[in-house]
Amino acid sequence: MYSFGVLLLEMLTGKQPTDDFFVDDLSLHNFTDSMFPDRLAEIIDPHMMREESQPGEEVWMQSYIIPLVALGLSCSMKSPKDRPGMQDVCAKLCYQRRFYEVSY
Repeated sequence: MYSFGVLLLEMLTGKQPTDDFFVDDLSLHNFTDSMFPDRLAEIIDPHMMREESQPGEEVWMQSYIIPLVALGLSCSMKSPKDRPGMQDVCAKLCYQRRFYEVSY
């Protein structure tokens, strides 16, 4: 689960855990967590975002981006006992996919 969480955070932020930006105790997980959820728009990869002028930008963040970042954060927790199981992760991803298909 840890690797999946890191991969998800990488895709959403466009940053790699090995970026020079992450020094001392700062990691991709800690950085993302410190911005979650109020400042996510500042760190999400611009390719993942819709244009701010488009209607529904806030709905897009609340419905799709925030749940995916939350999943990435929960999967990349330091302690394995704090991470969700594969069945829970799969259920959340399937829910998001169905929600997206119904919305669009």
